[in-house]
Amino acid sequence: MKLIRAIIRPEITLRVIEVLEKNGISAMTRMNVTGRGKEMGITQGAVRYSEIPKEMIMIVLPDDAVSKAIKVIETAARTGTTKFPAEGNIGDGKIFVTDVEESYIIRTGKKM
Repeated sequence: MKLIRAIIRPEITLRVIEVLEKNGISAMTRMNVTGRGKEMGITQGAVRYSEIPKEMIMIVLPDDAVSKAIKVIETAARTGTTKFPAEGNIGDGKIFVTDVEESYIIRTGKKM
């Protein structure tokens, strides 16, 4: 099993979730987070925002379903322009994939 953590723009989250559900991926955790990438935040006028609001979606999937989920998230979360829809923008987010060694159902204590 793998854990996918997708850090995405808050205004895109519902679209990403909708597309995941249409592709058979409905079990997930969503949370508000803040952070910054290599752009080190944004400046608007005299104000510097060093941490930017984002949302994180966490999904645990079998190994063979991971590449499909990543493609779905990348496509739905990318904020390309009408002129260049395949190119995203700085701040569109990141996807991290890690191994899940064990998981348990709290209600039953059953190991997955």
